[in-house]
Amino acid sequence: MSNNKIRGNVEGVSRSRLERLEALLQVQMDATLLLDPEIGKELVSFTSETGREVALFVDRRGRLIDVAVGDASTVGLSDHDLRRGSHRLAGARCIHTHPGNSDQLSSVDLSALRQLRLDCMAVIAAAEPHRGSLAYLAPNDLGEPTVEVAGPMNYERLCSFAWKEPVDFFEKSRTASPAWTNKEEPEKAFLIGLTVSGEEEPLAELAQLAETAGALVVGAITQRLDKPDPATYLGSGKVRELSLAVQVTHADLLIVDDEVSPAQQRRLENLTGAPVVDRTALILDIFASRARTREGQLQVELAQLQYLLPRLMGQGIALSRLGGGIGTRGPGETKLETDRRHLRRRISEIEAELSQVRKHRERLRQSRQRFDMPLLSMVGYTNAGKSTLSSRLVDMYGPQGGPSPGGEDKLFATLDPTTRRIRMPGQFDFLLSDTVGFIRKLPHGLVRAFRATLEEIVAADLLLHVVDAAHSDGVEQMNTVEKVLAEIGAEDKPVITVLNKIDKLQSDTIDPLLVPKGPWVAVSAHTGEGLEKLLTMVTSLLPRQLVTVDALIPYEQGKMIDQAHRLGKVHCVKYQTDGILIGAEIPQALAGVWQKEGWTFTDGGNRE
Repeated sequence: MSNNKIRGNVEGVSRSRLERLEALLQVQMDATLLLDPEIGKELVSFTSETGREVALFVDRRGRLIDVAVGDASTVGLSDHDLRRGSHRLAGARCIHTHPGNSDQLSSVDLSALRQLRLDCMAVIAAAEPHRGSLAYLAPNDLGEPTVEVAGPMNYERLCSFAWKEPVDFFEKSRTASPAWTNKEEPEKAFLIGLTVSGEEEPLAELAQLAETAGALVVGAITQRLDKPDPATYLGSGKVRELSLAVQVTHADLLIVDDEVSPAQQRRLENLTGAPVVDRTALILDIFASRARTREGQLQVELAQLQYLLPRLMGQGIALSRLGGGIGTRGPGETKLETDRRHLRRRISEIEAELSQVRKHRERLRQSRQRFDMPLLSMVGYTNAGKSTLSSRLVDMYGPQGGPSPGGEDKLFATLDPTTRRIRMPGQFDFLLSDTVGFIRKLPHGLVRAFRATLEEIVAADLLLHVVDAAHSDGVEQMNTVEKVLAEIGAEDKPVITVLNKIDKLQSDTIDPLLVPKGPWVAVSAHTGEGLEKLLTMVTSLLPRQLVTVDALIPYEQGKMIDQAHRLGKVHCVKYQTDGILIGAEIPQALAGVWQKEGWTFTDGGNRE
């Protein structure tokens, strides 16, 4: 162990006691022995005095590479994999103590042996005469690894046990079988969270987020608490249970269903031996993997840096994981510096660049408003079907130029917003914007970072709130979206609630709690059912201020006739020698352009 520090539950242990343990890390044992008897006596002495288990890791050269302290019943074990081939064991053995006279390996010990692929696992009882047991892996008749247990036995026999023989036999008998090949595997994630009464699957969404990020969920623990424990998020008893679960499942990281403080994160990592990623970091990781445009990448990087800034500690611990894996991806990972001043400078640079993005979007909005082109923004919970609905509408009513990208059945499939034109038959054109989905406990920093994107929602003439009507938590998801809309100042926008995925309803009826007081329509973006009714409702609710005009358009400005068709209602068109005579109802802004150009113009009054 490079820093000669003792891991685990060392609070309350005297400095002199810890120094004696740390001194063990400088010792070179006889490599043929399972354990040097004097070192073993130091371990059992520590356990007898403190009532805490202690675990020692030794490599095949007899070097002591790690020492960890637990509590009265458990000790967290780390993965010390020193292998040089996929058919070999870890190259390290673990010897740990049990308080009292417990001289047999527990089921957790045996599971850790297999999961960590240790050379062997041994236990020594702290009480005299310090009897103990050990276990190692052996191939069965099919060549698969099984656990063999030796003991209990006396202390002297245990220390001198010929541990190398079963290790050599196992590795010589192994070939690279599927269970032991060194192929790249997803990170194994263990989930933890707090629950409230009535929740059937409290961590189901967190599991989906973890899988979206590329993790394999291997377990979960929840606890009912009014508020998180300020030190460890979970209560002390649950943390001990969690430490065992991490050991048994061989989890690579812990994912917390809330944002945790830097102190909580460090404490959990020390007690469990596993890296901790909170919900905010997980969502940022997903966003980083989804961002494709320069704008999207900048917004994600800004949110990442704002999240990391308060977590920087002088030693650079918070940045030490920027080498890959969940919670470490994104455009910002190559730019982060250990100095806060550099971080703040980068944040300022991104904010300045995003300010230019906002100005560009504002110019686009002004161009749209010049011709009274209405804008609809689709909002909703992530994976509610917004992108699928947008793709269906563009396929049916979009102008020539190709369909919009289809949606995917996963969280945050759409990160970079897209805006496409919808051409209503015999009506007018409008713009349809597909925006990033919302989610429960959406990080506030992410909302701030995505200000340029979310301004499209605030500037919209009408919102389509897309709801997954087949989801068991549809009502909660609706409430989450409404809260975010209020946070960005869009709560007073006119809204049509679109109850989507009716083709997936288990019954023919929609949950009455999903039906809002305002306008709503039930649709299936997948089958197209209900979309004509949706567009009829859109047409009736979009604000349209039209004026009736008669104008003479020069032939070289014939594109204006097409604009009149797209933006209003054309009643008649006559081709004359001096130009095109048109009678139409068009937006006031377009009528003003025609008047400014000096074309013959007659105002027939306002018409809704």
